[in-house]
Parts: sequence; structure tokens; C-alpha cells
Amino acid sequence: MNSIIPGDVKDRCYICGRRGKMEVHHMLHGSRRANAERCGLKVHLCRQCHADLHDHGAHDAELEEIAQVEFEKNHTHAQWMWIFGKNFRKEEHE
Repeated sequence: MNSIIPGDVKDRCYICGRRGKMEVHHMLHGSRRANAERCGLKVHLCRQCHADLHDHGAHDAELEEIAQVEFEKNHTHAQWMWIFGKNFRKEEHE
């Protein structure tokens, strides 16, 4: 499935805006990666931003929250929790 994330462009980094060859990043990983793929929760990142994310966690929480917000625009919170099992929205934790 294509990305459902507004602003994602296949030849531009979602984080830094660099143009060129990009890598696909699933916004939820580990055991949640397959469902993220099925739901279109992915963005294009340059090699540097993708490495920073996986090696140092840069922007990871932000992208997880964006994924949930976008999913819940067309689905319920209960559906999110059933599929992904974790709430990533910051305002829900405060």
C-alpha cells in the first residue's frame, strides 16, 4: 500500500527535505511493521535521516505519533489499539 502520510513524496526526505534516492521507513517497526505496511504508515527518508532514526531514535516518537494521528482520521482509536496495541499520542499520556 502507498503511504497515507500527507507530505510524503518518494524522492524527498520526509524529515530533512533532501531530494534524491530515498529509503522507505515503516513508522512502526518490530512486530508492528507488517501492519504498518498494510495500513500505509510509511514515509521516504534519505539514508542519513533513516540511519539517525534507527541508530539514535531521532524523530522516532514523532513519526509514531504522526502515524497514529493519520490512521485515526479514518478509523477509530479502538481499531488502532486492536491492530497496534500501543498508544503513541503524547496528549493521551499527559
